[in-house]
This record gives sequence, structure tokens and C-alpha cells, in this order.
Amino acid sequence: MRTTSNYGFDSFKGFFIVGLFIAFSCQPSRFTSQSNLEKNANYLEQQGYLHWEKRTTPKDARMARYFLSQAYSLKPKNLELAIAVSRAYYFEAQYIEPDPAAKDSLFLLGAEIAKQALLNSPRVVTALQDVPRDSNAIIQKAIEVADEQLVPALYWWAANIGRYLVTKAVMTRMQHREQLEMIMHRVLALNPNYYYGGPYRFFGTLYARLPGVALSQSKSYFDQAITAYPDYLATRVLMAQYYHTKAGNREQFHAELEKVIAADPTLIPEVMPENLYEQEHAKKLLEQEASLFE
Repeated sequence: MRTTSNYGFDSFKGFFIVGLFIAFSCQPSRFTSQSNLEKNANYLEQQGYLHWEKRTTPKDARMARYFLSQAYSLKPKNLELAIAVSRAYYFEAQYIEPDPAAKDSLFLLGAEIAKQALLNSPRVVTALQDVPRDSNAIIQKAIEVADEQLVPALYWWAANIGRYLVTKAVMTRMQHREQLEMIMHRVLALNPNYYYGGPYRFFGTLYARLPGVALSQSKSYFDQAITAYPDYLATRVLMAQYYHTKAGNREQFHAELEKVIAADPTLIPEVMPENLYEQEHAKKLLEQEASLFE
């Protein structure tokens, strides 16, 4: 015979089991929703990278940026994906988009994504806990504590801003100089050869475009980038476009661009699309040679 106390316990146990059943029966929808979200994000990311591999075609370059951006919106803490998105914005702005205003928007969006990837990284978040809520102090501290893992975020932040500033007035470029130097000197200290001598190439371009800087500094940085990665053609094109024109080196300008056009763009397979676009850019610069050296 069941006692009253046992009956009460059994009743409670029954309600508890029913409650667990209801609770767990509700969980699959949440798990399923989360699972679908992850599947969607992974699908978008996969599509983005597939289009990225075909970025020599303008449509694929744009689709790569679109899909990677959508994936990143679902994976905002994924550093590798953030860098891919920032680079995709840079590529589209640099090589695909013809409209100057649209180019500017793409460069700025690419810069912001890389910057936020840096600021939201666990290492930087921890370091910023005791930093005053001053934007300059936050940025300076984030750059100071960045390690080698965060080099891509630093680089693509500065690279996007740097390309945005190329077409801007001297005063605008000067306003950003200190921060850009701080970012790229950190990259230089952590990984000077990142992205095919990227920091050297960056400073070569920057110092050719700023007043009051010895032009020899620009040449020195360009030479270091070319020595390290002679088959990354963008460095040669930038040196011709900004250093040789400013120095009045018409013969070197012409020879460097002819060398780019004659080069094998496949020697660095990972950046073959970039090299192909740089060869086209070299041809356009040669067409403008007379006006550039008037």
C-alpha cells in the first residue's frame, strides 16, 4: 500500500519528469535554430571563398565580398573571417569599383571591419579594461598590445585607410599620418614581411605622398619590399606611380612598368588575380606617361 508521503513524493516526481519532458521538448527548437544559423553562416562563408578564388572576374569579386560580409554578420567574433572581409573590401575598391565615391566607401568599410576585429579580440579587450574611455587612448593601447596573431587586422586597417587617403588633400593625409605610422610600425616590428613586404610597401607609398619627408625614405622602403618579394607586382607599380613620378625618374618609371607587364603573374599563385590587375594598371600608367612627366 502506498503511504501519503510516498504518494506526495511520487506526485512530485511525476510533475518533475513531465516538467523535464516539456523543458527538453522545447529545447530542440532552440538548438535547431542555432544549428541552422551555424549552417547558414558556414554556407555563406564557403560561397564567399569560392567566389574569392575567382575574383579576377568583377562579378565574382563583388559576390565574394557580399557572401563573406553576410557570413561575418553571423560570426562577428571570427578574426580570420573579419580579415577576409576587410581584404575583400580592399580588393573590390582597388581593382573593381570605378566610381570614386563608391571606392571611398568600400575602403572605409574595410578599414572599420579590420579595426573592430582588433578592438574586439580577447587580448585587446583584456588590455583595455583599465584604459580611460578616450578614443585616442583606446586606439593607442590596442596597437601597443597587438601580437603577431593580430598583424592581419592591423595591416588591413591601415592598408584600407592608406588607399582611401591617396586621393585626398595633403592636409587630410597629414591628419592621419601619426596613427598610420603607429599601426604600420607595429606591423613592421611583429612581422615585417606580412603580405609580401606589406609594411615596407605601405611606407614607400606613404612617404612618397607626404610633404616634408625625404624622398629617399620612400625609395628605401620600396626597395626592401621588392627585394623581399620581387614577384608581387603591386609594389613595382606603386613605386613607379608615386616614387618615380615625384623623383622625375621617367626612364625608371617606364622600365619598371614594362617589367611588370612582361612578368609572369602566376609566380605567386595566391595573388595571381592581384598581379593580373596590376599589369593592366601598369599599361594605363604607361599611356599617361607623357602627362605624368610634363
